[in-house]
Amino acid sequence: MLSTIELEGYRGFKRYRLKGLSRVNLLVGKNNCGKTSILEAVHLLASGADPAVLANTAWQRGEVMVVPEREGYRQRTFPVIAHFFHGHEFGPDAQFFVSSGDGLGRVAVRVVILDESERPGETSRQRSMFPEPEDLASEEALARPTLGISLETSTHSGGHTLRLPVTDEGALFPDLLPRYRPVRRWESRETPPVQFITPDSLEPRSMSEMWNKVITEGRESEVIEAMRILAPGLKGIFFLSGDSALRFGARGGVLAAFETGRRREPLGSHGDGMRRLLALSLSLIRSEDGLLLVDEVDTGLHYSVMGDMWRLLVEAARRSNVQVFATTHSSDCVHGLAWLCENHADLRQEVSVQKIEADLRQSVALDADEIMLAVSQGMEVR
Repeated sequence: MLSTIELEGYRGFKRYRLKGLSRVNLLVGKNNCGKTSILEAVHLLASGADPAVLANTAWQRGEVMVVPEREGYRQRTFPVIAHFFHGHEFGPDAQFFVSSGDGLGRVAVRVVILDESERPGETSRQRSMFPEPEDLASEEALARPTLGISLETSTHSGGHTLRLPVTDEGALFPDLLPRYRPVRRWESRETPPVQFITPDSLEPRSMSEMWNKVITEGRESEVIEAMRILAPGLKGIFFLSGDSALRFGARGGVLAAFETGRRREPLGSHGDGMRRLLALSLSLIRSEDGLLLVDEVDTGLHYSVMGDMWRLLVEAARRSNVQVFATTHSSDCVHGLAWLCENHADLRQEVSVQKIEADLRQSVALDADEIMLAVSQGMEVR
């Protein structure tokens, strides 16, 4: 359980601190105040500075460099990490830090000048990835790099450092990432499992893999109970396998069975809310003894079910020993959390609201009593 998080030089934060964290933490604030950035920073910290996390985050944000096709080579897209640094300043000595006052320790990411021995070699494969500047003026950015990033972690049990090449513009080379990935430390219980849910929810294949864990551990009833918030008559959930799943499209492959019907129906026929609850409940089980990060937690859910959604989330997080960080722009979502605090006294100590304002040095933390007071008096906390 993280009790504090500190950021320095990370995206829009010159220096920032979150305090008073609980098991379930709702991040609120204006657009572009950095709520999603905080989720991404926690993900990087929990991953043990895995460069693949940096690359995937950049891809999801559209922070990429596209090199057009040329003779013998297809168009290529490279994730750009320059935007992770405060002020988008990228060059030697640029750096950022993410740390917690708890077991996850600290991650430092620095831009460095690589030694000659650390630069990519001259095999034919590497020459195709790092063409010389004279090949094409538009590809000067992909000349053999002299810059790199150093990813350093430190915890109570030790740490590690990785150094990998980047272009002068801060582009990573995806084909090289597997060579530089750190040991998956969560397998040795040093780093916890992490699940990140975006507003687009999860792909059917990802949810299907999670469902395997649910079946193995006999926890189907937990998922069904969660989804009955929206569909009281739900009887079962079923995942199609192989080519059959593809026939239902990118958001298909999942069937729902109801007490009143004979045929099983595509889950997509019952709206995005059902899919969102399925993703939440599966992710809570998948991230047992770890962290769940949810961007726009109320996506697809009607205001009338917000209280029940929070009850599900907090009870499941406590049952699976998961710490949750979620974001919202919705006042209904905050009101639903206040309802939970008022009607479920046994869950009050498990929640906090963190108001994020990038102009301040730290978040404004509200505990259960302060959440209820703010809502009852009509105070704006978003």
